[in-house]
Amino acid sequence: MVPFDASFADNYALIKNLLQNGMNVARINCAHDDEATWSRMIQHLKRACRYTGLSCKIYMDLAGPKIRTRLLNKGKDKGKVKVKEGEIVWLADDDKGFKDDAIVISPNEPGIINMLKKGERVYIDDGMIKGFIETVGKNRAAMRIVRISSAKQQIKEGKGINFPDSAIAISSLTEFDKACLPFVCEHADMVGYSFVRYPSDLLGLQALLKKITSKPPHIIIKIETTEAVINLPQLLLCGMHQKAFGVMIARGDLAVEIGFERMGEIQEEILWICEAAHVPVVWATQVLETLNKSGMATVQKLQMQHMLPWPNAS
Repeated sequence: MVPFDASFADNYALIKNLLQNGMNVARINCAHDDEATWSRMIQHLKRACRYTGLSCKIYMDLAGPKIRTRLLNKGKDKGKVKVKEGEIVWLADDDKGFKDDAIVISPNEPGIINMLKKGERVYIDDGMIKGFIETVGKNRAAMRIVRISSAKQQIKEGKGINFPDSAIAISSLTEFDKACLPFVCEHADMVGYSFVRYPSDLLGLQALLKKITSKPPHIIIKIETTEAVINLPQLLLCGMHQKAFGVMIARGDLAVEIGFERMGEIQEEILWICEAAHVPVVWATQVLETLNKSGMATVQKLQMQHMLPWPNAS
């Protein structure tokens, strides 16, 4: 599986080269670019498939809710703000009532602030910055930074925020995702479902796809939250009502949610459970980073299986 970016839309030679060197799934992330760009990527891929006689499936990720930093006060103009351990950073939907030197960040999804509770953890920028909610007020919460793991001690615009202890009641399927579904149904063999937490999330997407087409793309649920791990058996049972269904372990986001020290253990458990259920798994995010940088593979393996129909599936 090879992730495509915007440059692929104007680089037929690169796509053909990847195809000839083993790519059999092209991954397009709907969180980036637009339908015109995705169309050019797909046209180049299909042209390369015709030329080489090789086949390649198309996998499209739905963007899901964007819980990312938006600087509202100090550092807003530069798109970044310096922070230090022990400092208070405010989480709020707007900058009203704050002093000019206050660091105020919006999680970019309305309503989240009022779902937070004192003592809950907050991670910013793939876990590089860790904090705890110290106080909660109306439409604002104070986060105390306790650890900064990056050499550059700063918070930048557009970085991910994780709330692993918080009950975040937002939909896994955004209005933007719904708008993308007709294009996805027309072009994709598989659709990646981000931020899945409960079986009801999966049932909602299944229902929408059936309204659009009689032959919807196969769903790959992305396991990237604590709730998805806890609810994995129920999610599998729900997904297995489909003729074909799969799971992606989104190791980057999941490691932030459950803790890096538990990632090895949890990913193995997910693989075992999915193997027992005969559900194919994509093990994703920097699995082959060492091979890419040094030419030497680590003991980690990228495990992928083809999407196969269930035995006796009707």
